[in-house]
Amino acid sequence: MKLLSGTAIGSTLEQSKISISGWTEGAYTASSARGGSLPIGFNYKPNQFLLQQNWLRVERSIDTESSEPSWGFRFDTILPGSDYRFTLARGLMTSQLTDNRGDPNLYGIDPIQFYGEFYLPGIAKGLDIKVGRFFAQFGVESIDATQNPLFSGSYNFFYNPFTHTGVLTTLNLDDTWSVQNGLVTGSDIFIDSGSNPTYIGSVKWAPPKGNDSVLFAVVIGSHRYDASHNLNNPDVFDLVYTHTFNDDLSYTLDACYSFQTNLPDSGFVNNFGVAQYLTYQICPQLSVTGRLEFFDDCQGQKTGFKGLYTALTTGVTYKPESWLWIRPEVRYDYNDESRPFANKSSLFTASCDVIFRW
Repeated sequence: MKLLSGTAIGSTLEQSKISISGWTEGAYTASSARGGSLPIGFNYKPNQFLLQQNWLRVERSIDTESSEPSWGFRFDTILPGSDYRFTLARGLMTSQLTDNRGDPNLYGIDPIQFYGEFYLPGIAKGLDIKVGRFFAQFGVESIDATQNPLFSGSYNFFYNPFTHTGVLTTLNLDDTWSVQNGLVTGSDIFIDSGSNPTYIGSVKWAPPKGNDSVLFAVVIGSHRYDASHNLNNPDVFDLVYTHTFNDDLSYTLDACYSFQTNLPDSGFVNNFGVAQYLTYQICPQLSVTGRLEFFDDCQGQKTGFKGLYTALTTGVTYKPESWLWIRPEVRYDYNDESRPFANKSSLFTASCDVIFRW
């Protein structure tokens, strides 16, 4: 936008209240597992460089300060990046997952968010309506790498729905309480023969002058595995609690439970996880985050290996410039019942990603 400032294109975008931005994220993960680091998340390729995200964002933001209704939109696209492999929605450009002689392409494109947005200030403290494909509305972490305190993802995040397609309303009841209600085509489904009506919703309590906030969110659908379409339909219940000790130190707890029925051979399956985050802001350019997580894949349906996963991660976010982020981290994972990490019970990784914002 700075480059376009003063040009005809820049003036047109400014008058239309449209902005263009994005980032490029590259990363390297050193791992004790040679064959692959799954079931940990997006940095699943050990001992090699990956272009995780090359993100383009085009948006027109709604105006929540005006007394008049406003409208906007957002288009977010990974083009290209290795993260696409896990975020693609069923029924949307999924041929990329078999184009490499039946295997996924290493890099691909995912139009990960595209929605229209309408804001009505006269209803309670404001009603927001989204129509399209958007991020799942629960948990702490995000597909958007710039919204995460650490480079690697938690099991709670990676093994639950990423996106929904449909209609979502957010009603601000007052300055403290807000509620969400939505109807979508399923979890990680765009438009597909396996689509099924699914409810998503949340209740948030966040006093503007308080040190605590609580978010409870649900995804409720058929909760039955669709064998005819090889499609998961989990019900999800998630609770996020945040406490701010002071301007520099904050704590977040994310507790998540999901279940599903009608699985071949196993019938009922479930999993639950608790992830805790402690972040200390040393200075505006430097912060440190620790994450301790326990994730029980009770029947092994999510990760492929049953048992309780324990994961401890410590990372640093360094921003020498507003457009440059560097995030090194070390992580240790352990499963008390199975050997998911290249036939080992434990995994050690040392990673670093670099984000160039533009």
